[in-house]
Amino acid sequence: MISLRLLIFCVMISITLIPIFGLSLWTNKIIKEQVYSSVNEKHLLIANNLTFALNRYILDLQSALKTSIRSHNTNSDKHITDSLLQQLNIHTLGKYKSNGRRATTYFGDATYTPNSLFSLKIDSQSLETNKVYFSDLKQGFLPNPSLFIYMKDNQNQLWLAALSRSYIKEIQSLISFGEKGHAAILDQKGRILAHPNEAWETSGKNISKVSIVKKMMAGESGVAQFYSPALEQDMIAGFNVVDKTGWGVMVPQPLSELDSSIEQVKQSTLIISLISFIAAALLSWWISGIITHPIKTLARRTNRIAGSYDNKSNTKKSRIPPTKEFSALMLSFNHMAAQIEKDKLELTDKVNKRTLELKQAEEKSRNLANLDYITGLASRLFAINTLEKLTEEQADFALLFIDLDNFKPINDKHGHITGDRLLQAVAKRIRSENSHKNNIAARYGGDEFLIIINKTTDLDSLMADAYEILDLLTTPYIIDGLELHIGACIGIARNTISHQMDADQLIHQADQAMYQAKSRGKNKVILYSPLLNNQMKMAKKA
Repeated sequence: MISLRLLIFCVMISITLIPIFGLSLWTNKIIKEQVYSSVNEKHLLIANNLTFALNRYILDLQSALKTSIRSHNTNSDKHITDSLLQQLNIHTLGKYKSNGRRATTYFGDATYTPNSLFSLKIDSQSLETNKVYFSDLKQGFLPNPSLFIYMKDNQNQLWLAALSRSYIKEIQSLISFGEKGHAAILDQKGRILAHPNEAWETSGKNISKVSIVKKMMAGESGVAQFYSPALEQDMIAGFNVVDKTGWGVMVPQPLSELDSSIEQVKQSTLIISLISFIAAALLSWWISGIITHPIKTLARRTNRIAGSYDNKSNTKKSRIPPTKEFSALMLSFNHMAAQIEKDKLELTDKVNKRTLELKQAEEKSRNLANLDYITGLASRLFAINTLEKLTEEQADFALLFIDLDNFKPINDKHGHITGDRLLQAVAKRIRSENSHKNNIAARYGGDEFLIIINKTTDLDSLMADAYEILDLLTTPYIIDGLELHIGACIGIARNTISHQMDADQLIHQADQAMYQAKSRGKNKVILYSPLLNNQMKMAKKA
């Protein structure tokens, strides 16, 4: 016959097992859901950041190509604009006239012919004027599969540029996490532009049949699971589409890595559950002993009392003390639940910390791209993008083009370090003058600066502000114990509701006004006007 202590022990263990292992199963389920949810958000965030970076790169390419074509057509500053194209990884630029037999190549080794244009399937008659187009990845024209950019200008000439994948590969290579987590970038037809698999990347492998690639080609974005032919594993990935080119960006990671991290948490939870179960078993055995011990004592002492009923002292010794309350079991259970909750919070904290680090890294990268590293002012590209945005919004604003005089002799005489410190001092004065006016100041290049003045009220106020800036810049500087004197010329171009222009036209007009100021004796402020433009053309002819 089963003993009472064993029976009580079995009942207590059965009651303890249910919450311990039930809580363990529930905790594992919650942890898995949180891990997958966190990974989904992280991968989609990275994919969105890469897409944002590529969209900015595309805007820079479009602006630079238009500027270069305009320079070639006007025979002005061609070496500057061509250098800008090469900095943006365009290694060949040429144009094709509809009445010619060969293309004219301005830099690079490739030469395009009508036959090659036919192979590229470019129908210049169907192209919109001054609109930049991007091809998918093409093979057979250059040693490696290449991307092409083309545009038809106002003279009905087709301009064609070959784009290197260097920048695309660079930002793809920055993404690496876990053992096999990576990023992949594809063109609009599912061919690989950048991928950790070098053979696939070099050959521009077409993976358009992969399920997630089909979604990107359809213009979708989000998070999806799919089978990777490259890794031969099931993957989970955040994905998005570069809306200006149709390129796809995905950030995949093997599901096995997630399951491995979840398995470690499961093992920890199982160990805690087993420890809790062992503790509960010992406690149950101890408590069941406490419960049954008085019964055994009662049976022994009842027999003793029966034999010595008349002995008063023996009767008093036979009284049984009350049992203690069952508080130990509850304390043990609370300790186990607290430990599980602590493990869960630690895991959540690690995931949140990693996500924050990724956001901070992305913010730092964006700031580096938008700032000039010497002066701390806005960069050239940031200023151009801001001008394009304002002109698209048909905003009323003015652009100041500033060129320093006597900077090069100082730089040559005292060295580049002194020159850089002088530029920093100039930038500090520009920043102090414009920070409270909500204006945007940028370094355009060398000793040239741009200031975008928002919401100009009247011409007199604008000219007064310009002369105030000129007086500030021409005040002597003390650099490394040296008193340095420089001059400045300022050209102004206005974008009003009645006279809307694009960013390139504004910069060109402000630049022309600045050169007119130099020709009039320097330390001048000149506002651009059509009459000024005609005077400059007549001066050139003369």
